[in-house]
Amino acid sequence: MQPHPKGSDAMYPPVTFFPGAKMNFAENIFSNYQAEEVAIHVVSEGADHIRNVTWRELRDDVAKVAGAMVASGVQEGDRIAAVISNRLETIVICLAALSIGAIWSSSSPDMGVDGVLSRLTQIRPKLVFCESEVTYNAKLRDLLPNHCQWTEVLSKDSQLTKVVVITGQREIPAEKHHKMTTWDRFLDQDNGRPLTFKQLPFNHPAFIVYSSGTSGPPKCIVHSAGGLLLQVRKDSFFSYDVRKGDTILQYTTTGWIMWAMVLVSLSFGGRVVVYDGSPFVPDSLVLLRLVERLRINVLGTSAKFLSMLMDSGVKPRDLIDLSSLRTITSTGSTLTAKVARWFYKEGFPQNIHLVSTCGGTDLACSLISGAATQPLHAGEIQAAALGMAVDIFDVDSDAGVSIRMSDTPGELVCTRPFPSQPVSFWGDNTGEKYKNSYFSRFGEQIWAQGDFVSRNPSTGGYLTHGRSDGVLNPAGVRFGSAEIYNVIDGDKEILDSLCVGQRRQHDSDETVILFVQMYPAYKFTSSVVNRLREAVRSKLSARHVPRYIFEVPDIPHTINGKKIEILVKKIISGQDPQVSSTVANPECLRFYKQFVQIEQADAQQQQKWNISRL
Repeated sequence: MQPHPKGSDAMYPPVTFFPGAKMNFAENIFSNYQAEEVAIHVVSEGADHIRNVTWRELRDDVAKVAGAMVASGVQEGDRIAAVISNRLETIVICLAALSIGAIWSSSSPDMGVDGVLSRLTQIRPKLVFCESEVTYNAKLRDLLPNHCQWTEVLSKDSQLTKVVVITGQREIPAEKHHKMTTWDRFLDQDNGRPLTFKQLPFNHPAFIVYSSGTSGPPKCIVHSAGGLLLQVRKDSFFSYDVRKGDTILQYTTTGWIMWAMVLVSLSFGGRVVVYDGSPFVPDSLVLLRLVERLRINVLGTSAKFLSMLMDSGVKPRDLIDLSSLRTITSTGSTLTAKVARWFYKEGFPQNIHLVSTCGGTDLACSLISGAATQPLHAGEIQAAALGMAVDIFDVDSDAGVSIRMSDTPGELVCTRPFPSQPVSFWGDNTGEKYKNSYFSRFGEQIWAQGDFVSRNPSTGGYLTHGRSDGVLNPAGVRFGSAEIYNVIDGDKEILDSLCVGQRRQHDSDETVILFVQMYPAYKFTSSVVNRLREAVRSKLSARHVPRYIFEVPDIPHTINGKKIEILVKKIISGQDPQVSSTVANPECLRFYKQFVQIEQADAQQQQKWNISRL
């Protein structure tokens, strides 16, 4: 796939930005180096102690790891992978790899063996780093059995030279695997090589991240060093109001694109808080206590975190000094109007800027985001991100008809090239997979994001309605699942919900089905169904009311916490889709197969309720 020439407006193949420029990602991270100043605060779940790491210590550690990598034969373009938590060593290993010109790829350790292999067999790493155990949600988990399984498979590839295990005080028995070594033994290979930064093109591949697609192998999305660095810095400064010298905490796993925020935040000349563990142990205020203790200025969270904080009943501003906090960001899923209102009415000081964003792993940036100089309206994202040619296209036309100035929902698109557009998909030699992912709908000049959004003409804010491929379309009336969730989330008895459309081969129209998971203290009855239907009817319209509502024991989510709609839609429509390793709770999908026969399932439910009334 050859890039378009300088000055081209076509987005496929991707444009080369800043041709001829040379840079190094890791060198930019050290651009505000102050030897004895603290660069990183390291915090682990359940630990009172905070470890402070200076810039000198960080640079020395990066130099040592880079030296050991070079001694292991690592060269420019080699892939360095890690199945690892958000810890100091992760940053050190990543910066060491990037200083050499190697390509970094990380995955969260909560991923199973199949998940690791579905990623690493595609990118064929030279080195893989992992840890022997992790603590999450107050539980210690031994990871070595899983590591041994995927190491056995990967070791058949001659490309892999070592699997380096960070063990702490624990030794790895020699019989575990001959390609495994400990962190300390790996570092012993360093011969004192000074830290140098290989100068590379702006577009040089530096990161491989993975799609959260729930069927088939994940896409291996390659991001450039310059594009990712520039876009994250731009979003941080202009959307999140990050300032030089700020202390920043982004809660994330290493398998989420937001981990790039942790890394790039080091380049702002302030301090980064690296937190490893659950954000709800020992209680829901653990991250906010860190805000008070470390005088954090910018806190990165998710819509799910804020929703759970609201549901816990706490009022953080009455309990904790949040005066240092200037911005809280929310991403990963739609931030509902209800949560936004709670945020300012009860949860947090009103001077804090709550920034909701919509972008993704594919872009390594936001398409729509916050704007500190504009009003904030509950349930809306404030503005198009700076430098992004955002538009909304009519989903009924393939001709690229803009409907952005109306309030009609449509496909979120970008109409001009942007620096963090993926360089390629790893292993996609022809570029066809890349093209089909973003440019099959409106052609090579239009990036189709796959999100269903609308714009409020009176405020200029954007509303997200769900994924485009999950749009509900009963009797020709289109609406997004997020509209239903905004209503259902207000019910105190509902723990979680999933709204999808069903259209089997013999169906002439789509049927909207709502699945709900009840809180354990409440029972699912016909009165619950009637209450939910009336809530949707009164807050939306009669056309939005789901035809069927059923109780389920669990709602499927990805490892990153996103609801899985498309897979369930396919299952209840009679298909047998492949389930990928990104599904956190795949066992629950079996329960949904019964709803292929939706009429029978409804009859059984009605019969059950009739019997209970006797």
